[in-house]
Formats: sequence, structure tokens, C-alpha cells
Amino acid sequence: MINLTIASLIEKSCLEKADDVFLADENQSLTGEILWKNICSVVSWLDTNGLKKGDVVAFFCASSVPQAVTFFACLVYGVVPCCLHVRETDERNRKNINFINAKYLFVDQDLFNQSHNLTEHNAIIMLSPEFVEEKETNFIRDHPDPNDLALILISSGTTGEPKCISHSQATLAATAEYGPHNYNCWLNTDSTLVVMAPSFAAWVHTVLPFIFIQGRIVFRSIFDSAIFLKTLEVEKITLAPLVPTVWRMVLAQNPENYDLSHLKTIFYSGEAGSGSLVKELQDKIGSNVMTSYLASEGGCASGVVAGSDILSVDNQSSSTGYAVKDAEIKIINPDGSFEKVLPVGEIGEIVLRSASIAQGYFSNLVLTKNKFSNGWWRSGDLGLIDENGLLYVKGRLDNRINTGGIKVHAEEVEACLLRHPGVLFAAVVGVPDDKWGQKIIAHIVANYSEIDSDEMIKFCITNELLPKSHLPKEFYFHDKLPTGPTGKLYRRGLY
Repeated sequence: MINLTIASLIEKSCLEKADDVFLADENQSLTGEILWKNICSVVSWLDTNGLKKGDVVAFFCASSVPQAVTFFACLVYGVVPCCLHVRETDERNRKNINFINAKYLFVDQDLFNQSHNLTEHNAIIMLSPEFVEEKETNFIRDHPDPNDLALILISSGTTGEPKCISHSQATLAATAEYGPHNYNCWLNTDSTLVVMAPSFAAWVHTVLPFIFIQGRIVFRSIFDSAIFLKTLEVEKITLAPLVPTVWRMVLAQNPENYDLSHLKTIFYSGEAGSGSLVKELQDKIGSNVMTSYLASEGGCASGVVAGSDILSVDNQSSSTGYAVKDAEIKIINPDGSFEKVLPVGEIGEIVLRSASIAQGYFSNLVLTKNKFSNGWWRSGDLGLIDENGLLYVKGRLDNRINTGGIKVHAEEVEACLLRHPGVLFAAVVGVPDDKWGQKIIAHIVANYSEIDSDEMIKFCITNELLPKSHLPKEFYFHDKLPTGPTGKLYRRGLY
């Protein structure tokens, strides 16, 4: 049964986990009782400083206990947090702060000087253990309603302008309660290591479910592969969530030299995985590998999940699995209405409905009307559902390449190129071409220098991975590929 608000869920979990450590970082750890007292202390500060339910505040920081306490206090009080991407340009962050009309900006000490480039007023508050520590509280709490705006998520903007996604108290509560389905972690003895910045939707999708199960959440403000592995070992973490790109960095650090026997779930999401990634994770880290199709607009109640029983099957390794309990999913004609459902096996737009679907896009009624209808959300992702009911994501609508009248999905080509044992990363784009309309171009990061264009073409043809119409016309080899503010591939940087 869905808790009506994320505020009530946070309070309940803190009080029930009173004597056990709930949050920890490099500098401090808080039991549930102390966490709740610290949350109340920050709520009192919000009240004393004139903030009221519905006001928006911005965060410009890494993950930490003070950040999480202040974030939770906003949710409990009814103030709306919005976390900025720390890798975004100052100009874009200034625009976002003005767009959401943020009353305060909460920042880390390391980012305090830079934060003065983001706002012209002086409402900048430095996050620290001292700021959130228990103080005498004196306020009258106005409990949020289920439909109240609770959170604004800023999308990555890797394929267009960033969008501000509005979640309610109820949709966040649903993400918290359905999250365990995505990770197979249900016990208050479970723990997770959070290294992603709070601007990532993945932060919400990981942290809120662990608040619900009353597990232990360990934060690290920076990512380092060796430190990540050591922390997994020392803290006896049971859920390790990363994107595939970062898992490949971890795998290069000889994870088999660490004691990771306590890990229950090795989780990846946010990017396409591969059969080779699954096998290497199983061989070097642990047997239970899981993935989930998750989206900022969708939340965890819309998750589509695959475990090792699916991913270990050769022709199913690229699947994201089955929808979680109570979620609805269908494939529709991208150019048609929500009712234009396509037959089994046909590629179309993925559309989702669940209790955690966002309210819409902040201050953008037109886009909200186009993307949301009767509880359904058009994802903009292309995919198909096979005869077994498994979902396969085929790429973004805006990543389709029209070459010689044939529509090619960039991610489909990338997945084939990544099957080459010498390819670490691959990105495919379409560029204007007089002959083909658009020409398929591949950008590769290889782990040895002998790989060239001829080798890649031969590999694809010999293994019958791609029809000739889908083969890249040109290959470019790089030391690294451009990424956007969330760390995802920045395709526009390849044109």
C-alpha cells in the first residue's frame, strides 16, 4: 500500500530505525533517532528563515550526510529541492536557478566560491555537519499533501535542452516503496554505497527505497575505483549501483582482490549494458547482476527489471526485463496517439504508467500535455516487447539516423560495436551527407592500438552483427568521449 507522502515515510522510517545507523559518510554517521532530530533542526531553520510550503531551494553539491539531511528536511517541511548539476556550465546553472525561482542555494564548502557565480543575491548556505546538527527547534509543521510539488529534477540535456521534471509527495513515496523491486533488497540489514551526485535521478531512485526499507546508506563525495571497491569491502555493502561506463572502470581495478562476498546485487542502469559486461561482473564481482530501465519522469514504480536469470542468456543480455509489480508498459507508434499500440516485436515508443510517474514538466504546460495523458508518460525511448514479454530498449527517438531512406537506431549500432573485445566505449551519430542524407559515423575508444576501421567492419560482417546498410561509413578513434553534466555520453559534442 502506498504511503501518501514521502514526508510521512521519512518520519516513520527514522523513528523505527532509532538506534541503528541510517546515514554515513567519511565524516559522520547518524542513527535514525539522530537523523530525525537533525531533520527537525533544519526544518526549524527553514521556518525561521521565512520559507514556506511550495517554495523552491537549489542544491549545488556532492553527496554527503549534511546534503541528505537538508534534502530530507525540505521534503518533510514541504519546501521543494532542486539539485543542480555540478558539471554544468555556470551560465546554464544561473538560468536554472532563475527559472525555478530558488529562494536559497545550499552548497558544499569546496563549491562555495564557485557558487557566487550562480546567483546575484546572498542567500547561499554552506552545508556542513554543524549546519544540520541537533538544535533547539520551535516551529509549527504544516504537513504536505500527497499532490503537493515535492521535487524538481533537472534532466541531463544530452540530446536537447534540459527539462525540469515535477514530482509530488505521492510519486516520491511510490518510488521509495517500489524501489526494492528494482534491486532485490528488502531488509533493514541491507546497505548501499551512493557515489553519484544528488542531481542524478539515480540518487533519488537509490536513496528513497533505502529510506523505505530502513537500510544503511553510505555516501562518498567523489568517485575513485579503488576507493569504491575498498568501501564495498569495509562497509560490507549489499547493493552496488553504477552506470556501465563506471563499472568498466571498476573492473579494470582487479575487483577479485577484494572481499565482496556480502554483495547481494551488482546493479547497472542509465546506459545500455552488454553480455560481456554481465559476464565480467559475474566472474570478477558477484553472481547476481541486475539492471533496470528507469527514468527521471518514471520513478521506481515504473521500473523494468532484469536479473541474472535473464541477462545470462546470450540473446537476452540486452534486455531490461519485465515491468515491476503494478507498472504498465506498452509500445506505441511514435507518430500516433497513446492508443496506437504496436504488435509484439515491433519497434516503437515506450510508454509507461505507474504510481511514481511525474506530475509533468515544471512551468511547461505544452510539453506536459504532449508527454503525459491519463497517467501515461511518453518516454521518447524506442523499444520493443518480444514474444516472452521482455522489453528491449533500442535507443532515443532523437537518435534515429535516416541514411538512404533506412532508419537506423544509433544505440543499436553501438551495442554491436561494443561486442568487439577491444572496444571500451562506442558512440554513433548521423551527420549530413549529400549522397545518403545522413551518414553513420562511429567514435571509438579502444583498449589497444591495433584496432582500425577495417578491423571493425570485418568484425561486424564476420559475426553477422549488422546489415551493410547499418555499418558506419567512417570510424574515429579517441582517448575518451565527451560527456555532459551528468556524466552521460554527450552526443552533440561529436558533431
